[in-house]
Amino acid sequence: MTWLQELQKSGNAVAWLTVDPNDDDPATFIFYVCHALRRSCEKVGIAAIDLIQESFLIDPRAILSTLINELLDVNDEVFLLLEDYHWISNQEIHQALAFFLRHAPSNCHVVLTTRTEPPLPLASLRAQNLVLEIDVPALRFDLDEIREFVEAEGPGTLGPSDVKLLRDKTDGWPAALRIVTSTSVQLNQDFAQYVRDLSGIQRSIGAYLGELLDGLPRDMVQFMLRAAILDRLCVPLCKVVTGANSGQEWLRSIEQRQLLLTPCDHEGHWFRYHPLLAGYLRQRLESELGNEVPGLHQRASLWYASQEMWTDAVQHALAAGDAVRALSWIKNCAMPLVKQGDLFTLLGWQRLFPSGLVRGQPEVGLAVAWGLALAIRYDETLDRLNEVERDIDANLTQDGGAFRCECDAIRSVALALKDDSEPALSIAQDCLSRSADPWCANVASNVVRFGHLKRGNLKEFYATPWIPFSLDEDKRNLFASVYYRCIQGLAEIQQLRITPAERYYVYALRLAEQHVGPNSVAAALPVSLLAGIRYEQGRLDEAESMLIDRIPLINAGAMLDCVLSAYSVMVKIAVHRMNLESAHILLEKAENLGNTRGWARLSAAAALERTRLCLREERIAEGVEHLSRLEYLAAKYPAPTNCAWSDIHRYVALGRAYTASAQRRFDDAISILAALQRDLEIVQNRHFALRVEMRVATMKFRAEQVAEALGAFGHIVAVFAKAGIYRTILDEGAEVGPLLLAFQENSARTSSSLELQSFVSNLVAAWKSRHQPEEGQQSQPSPTAGALSRRERDILKLIADGLSNKEIARDLAISPETVKSHVKHIYIKLNVERRAQAVSRAQILGLADAHR
Repeated sequence: MTWLQELQKSGNAVAWLTVDPNDDDPATFIFYVCHALRRSCEKVGIAAIDLIQESFLIDPRAILSTLINELLDVNDEVFLLLEDYHWISNQEIHQALAFFLRHAPSNCHVVLTTRTEPPLPLASLRAQNLVLEIDVPALRFDLDEIREFVEAEGPGTLGPSDVKLLRDKTDGWPAALRIVTSTSVQLNQDFAQYVRDLSGIQRSIGAYLGELLDGLPRDMVQFMLRAAILDRLCVPLCKVVTGANSGQEWLRSIEQRQLLLTPCDHEGHWFRYHPLLAGYLRQRLESELGNEVPGLHQRASLWYASQEMWTDAVQHALAAGDAVRALSWIKNCAMPLVKQGDLFTLLGWQRLFPSGLVRGQPEVGLAVAWGLALAIRYDETLDRLNEVERDIDANLTQDGGAFRCECDAIRSVALALKDDSEPALSIAQDCLSRSADPWCANVASNVVRFGHLKRGNLKEFYATPWIPFSLDEDKRNLFASVYYRCIQGLAEIQQLRITPAERYYVYALRLAEQHVGPNSVAAALPVSLLAGIRYEQGRLDEAESMLIDRIPLINAGAMLDCVLSAYSVMVKIAVHRMNLESAHILLEKAENLGNTRGWARLSAAAALERTRLCLREERIAEGVEHLSRLEYLAAKYPAPTNCAWSDIHRYVALGRAYTASAQRRFDDAISILAALQRDLEIVQNRHFALRVEMRVATMKFRAEQVAEALGAFGHIVAVFAKAGIYRTILDEGAEVGPLLLAFQENSARTSSSLELQSFVSNLVAAWKSRHQPEEGQQSQPSPTAGALSRRERDILKLIADGLSNKEIARDLAISPETVKSHVKHIYIKLNVERRAQAVSRAQILGLADAHR
């Protein structure tokens, strides 16, 4: 309506006809079309109406030809809106409209709103680029649109995670969003809590869905109810489960009526119900046909088993109460689930089996042990391994040696994920020499590499063998492949080789998203590490968007380094935005998680950051208290040789240096940091060492050791400029400003390279915008200015081709939110505000090809 009003305000002629079932007659339909046009264009429709009034039997094409001739004399743009066209089933009307579309003048535009795709020559119109289709996916609201809608309706504010939850529960369906917001206002409930409790069985949603189904044939409703036990629907499966031979016709009819049925594939073989509709149908199924539910699940399980889709077969067998059959099938899918990182499905199943039922089945026991180990449930893993080893001893088989080797591999994983790197390394090295199974050998290889990395022995790290998987094997052994690339990336980051690290993480993320989806533990691993790189590059919004919805998955199933990276990024972003309360809450959560898991390194990192923040806020006593807790952890976790726990002792040294600096004991602080820097150089942790050197330079400048400070800072800037790292320097806060300004002045005098001067200018501008906003606003450069990345260039080219964000997302197989983040960074880098400016600016600079 708003769009049409805007068209009218712009001087266009707008004709509107709302179609109803009584208009399904050629003469009646054309008569009303002519009258609609007559009301919008004074001279259009008169002759055509006269022809109809003379005889209702006249050929519709003759009437439309007269109408077309009249439209040719109109100079304005004419828009004919036919609302609810789905009520038209008469083929003569479809043929008449097709004739009109083929011969109407170019200034005449037909707008159809319909629940079904009409039998019109859309294919030829698409080929000629004469049709614009806004389909159901395009009408769905994305996260930004949902946030704006909620703010406009005013039921309350939602945090980012609740906005995503609302999107997931409503699928971005505008009608559902309208009902949700209006109902919340009427009930005067807390909107965030209302969203968390939202389901299809709530009265307001249920009433709307009930009305939607009331107009359908009873057999169709019964079909929809029985099919509601399925997460995904296809014709053969629905036929077996519901017993309806007309399943194909029902599914096609449901889709054509746009009854909240969404395709799951491009071929249109699989569908799913809208989440709210699925919840409503299941509740109604239980109420009306509850006695059929176990049988429906039983039939579904047998069909899935016949297709060797074992995961779905097991789920439905368990839902049918058939634990024996489920256990007989679980052998076929337990390890594939582990290898793909779907740990929680497997662990959810194992709780449903009586303990005695699993005894004597070492394959199932080992799969469960793998799941427990990778889900970081150390004590449960050891208990399960003890049971499996007792079964192996009681039932001696020729596979006993392989089973015991696998048990040791699992034990090494459990120890590594508990962050006890030295015993994990010892056990994994033995497994690596014994195992003949590629999965087991490569998992042991990951543990060995992790152990060598924590020892600082990069020579042995790179010498550790890995059995390369083919592309198909990568898919089947996904979790091992993702972990391999994450650990490789950690080694590259440690040496400040950002580009290869980024390449490892991006590949691992693409692999996980392609095969198990973006909301998986496998995807959460590389995302948490990639966010650290994005943060260092100054791309804070992108880093935050990567993490904010995945924190629960990262907490539940990611290794310590991934969790540490995620919390570190989120805390630093909160500090940058001056939301210190949020930063302290995140640190408390991280420390509590570390204490719960026995991850002293995570607890120590959180305590160190709390020490630093308190000292920065001049809460010295509180900072010292956090430092005391850090020193307690160091005493509890000794590290006589280099291992994962050595970082705890390094954090203690940093904490003591921070405290000494806050108390203006600069010589003590510099001495502590110099020793720490030497230690880090021995273990080849260049990234950490440069962070320490950055702190030393800042302290030396404050201690008026200016020449030494500038020399050290020059080395740091040169390295970080080459790596594209900004935030490590800027995270020093207000203290680094005087050093930064002095270095800028000195580098201008000494004729440093233009690239280095540009890098420093960007740093100064970013520092001023944060700590001296009045001056910073005058600065042109930004910390994210620079050449566009390959992905940003691709997106810019598609923008130049006129594609929307959603179209770009579909074209590049990424989410619309990711596209928006890239577009935002393109604007920042090119110093523009609009899409057209971005394209023009990039062409001028040679960053994108001129649009042809």
